[in-house]
Amino acid sequence: MFSASSILDTVGDALMVIRREDGLTYDDMGAVMNKSADQAAKYCAGSATMDLITYARLRREYNGRFDGALDRLCHDSRPNKRGSRNVQSAVVKAAFAIAQALEDDGEISAKEVRDNRATLEDARDAIDGLLRSLSPSVRGTAA
Repeated sequence: MFSASSILDTVGDALMVIRREDGLTYDDMGAVMNKSADQAAKYCAGSATMDLITYARLRREYNGRFDGALDRLCHDSRPNKRGSRNVQSAVVKAAFAIAQALEDDGEISAKEVRDNRATLEDARDAIDGLLRSLSPSVRGTAA
């Protein structure tokens, strides 16, 4: 479920994992955030929202370790989750749009991308969903 509390919990959990794995104190984390140790503790507890600058500092410092779970929460809770037939349809529609764009000159122009943006984004979302459904052991193997 995508709610304010689930966002705070997700970010707090990620920060606590980083804190534990890296052996950091709240003072250490506060230094990265440019916040006090007390404020860092609140973020780690999931009891305070953070500003965009603090978020960006944490993202830069900890990359996917910090915001990976938040990205998954955002993507996995999207209201337009698809069934397998819709996934197939979205991918085929995008393939058709690309084929049409290539017909005239063998290239895809920026205008053609803009004209088909929604179709291409639907296909991207469908493919992302398929990839996320793979177990972690399968994700890293090449076909």
